[in-house]
Amino acid sequence: VAGVVLRADRFGNLITNIPRTAVDEFSRGGQALTVVVGGHRVTHLVATYAEAPEGEPCALYGSTDHLEIAVNGGSAAARLGLGAGAPVQVVRP
Repeated sequence: VAGVVLRADRFGNLITNIPRTAVDEFSRGGQALTVVVGGHRVTHLVATYAEAPEGEPCALYGSTDHLEIAVNGGSAAARLGLGAGAPVQVVRP
């Protein structure tokens, strides 16, 4: 599944244009996935920020049900040096 970062929110979360439905269809019933954003591999796909190790990038679905890249306790935009236009791919490892 391919997309892009649309924007960084005020917390530094990278909001993508990839809807949950596209990722669910691609995962074929729960198969493990990795998110690659701007060349950075994100292996933590979580339901809440607290599930990710502190300071580590993670992926989750935001309030609009689109994939977001976040950092527990920090800014994904700053940590990864990325913003709007960065490429995003969801891949099977």
